Amino acid sequence: MYRNVIILILFAFVVLAVVWLGHLPGKGPTDIAPAALQPVRPSQEGEFRGICLQLHGGASDIPYEKFITEIARTGANTLCLVVHGYQENTNSTSIFIDTRKTPNDQRLGELINHAHKKRLRVILMPVVLLAKRRGNEWRGKIKPDDWNKWWEDYNHFILHYARLGQASGVEVLSVGSELISTETQTDRWKGLIAAVRKIYTGRLTYSANWDHYEVPQFWGELDIVGMTSYFTLAEGENPAIEDLQATWARIKRNILKWQKTVNRPILFTEVGWPNQVTAAEFPWNYYASPAKPDPLLQANCFEAFFATWINEKPVAGFLVWEWRNSLYQTTSPQKDTSYCPADKPAMKVIRKYFQMPTPKPKAES
Repeated sequence: MYRNVIILILFAFVVLAVVWLGHLPGKGPTDIAPAALQPVRPSQEGEFRGICLQLHGGASDIPYEKFITEIARTGANTLCLVVHGYQENTNSTSIFIDTRKTPNDQRLGELINHAHKKRLRVILMPVVLLAKRRGNEWRGKIKPDDWNKWWEDYNHFILHYARLGQASGVEVLSVGSELISTETQTDRWKGLIAAVRKIYTGRLTYSANWDHYEVPQFWGELDIVGMTSYFTLAEGENPAIEDLQATWARIKRNILKWQKTVNRPILFTEVGWPNQVTAAEFPWNYYASPAKPDPLLQANCFEAFFATWINEKPVAGFLVWEWRNSLYQTTSPQKDTSYCPADKPAMKVIRKYFQMPTPKPKAES
């Protein structure tokens, strides 16, 4: 009898201990124990067919779930969530997250979960913006007064989202975007990537500017080469689609020749053209002609791009830049001159290529 009583007491103690441990604080999305590293799954041809959604606002009532659902209905299989950290100007050393402008961790986790429920892969892309930009400053020109302090803050910024990405099951994490002035600091980047690997087991990329992808010497530390697509395709207005395709053919030869030297699949991280008459000449400049829409040219730019790249084996995929992020944003082809392709002829082109069969992974030998 006494033996049974002792067993019951021990059993009750174990149950209470488990309940108590389950209520310990500090195990939220950004405070998880490092997971054991698993072999990174290689990318397959055309694996990611996605659209980017910039999260410009931290208010809980912004209906980001609605926009994610809209993206899922396009036939996309991937959502790229773009979150922002801020530094005051190019000389600043401090990087901070402003929750008035960027969703907090709990909200971001909810959005990732919603995307997964919609059967979308998720790519998380933390991006640095300038809070008080001076003149033509942008993140590609940052030159902090103290590089050591800047890198310390940048490491904290990326590792914060690496922990959240691990806890939320994010498939791909970008460790940076278009930070041109930092890209020759190879040891700094390798150190950051190694630190991320200790806590995040998904695939890693970096988004290089379209004219700077050959500069980074840390591609070998990553799983995927990321690059934007803002090449000048033609000068002037009303270019023929044949001219756009001919330009892409030349660009493709150069990129594929270079890709063999790094032996990493390519992910086009920003595939976009503003709905403007100058889209082919200045695809990166959405201020070039905001009063002169040209929805046919926008559609032709997408057609030329996808026709060039859709079946290239070294290409892991492409992310269309970008979806609307406000209920008040018009998507009318004759009024909206932003990048957003919704309700424009460009969307028909995108949908056509999204719905093409994705190449099946090759069987392991």
